[in-house]
Amino acid sequence: MNDEQVLSLVKEALFEVAPNRKAEFDKIRIDQTIEDLSLDSIATMEMVGFLEDKTDKTFPDEELAKVNTVRDLVSLVQNGRL
Repeated sequence: MNDEQVLSLVKEALFEVAPNRKAEFDKIRIDQTIEDLSLDSIATMEMVGFLEDKTDKTFPDEELAKVNTVRDLVSLVQNGRL
């Protein structure tokens, strides 16, 4: 998957966990921080679970702890690590 495909998948995950913020999430950029998404911890874990289900991957907790930006998340989805 290329960056745009993974970013689209991340948006899909965000729409799933916070459907009332779809218009906002549709405008996310790859250089945004995860903090900018203003998700609580439960929504963040649901988003990660969605991505794991869609990609048939499991992301190690130590790699998830390194994710600071949407770009980091895209890289994690593509490579399984940062």
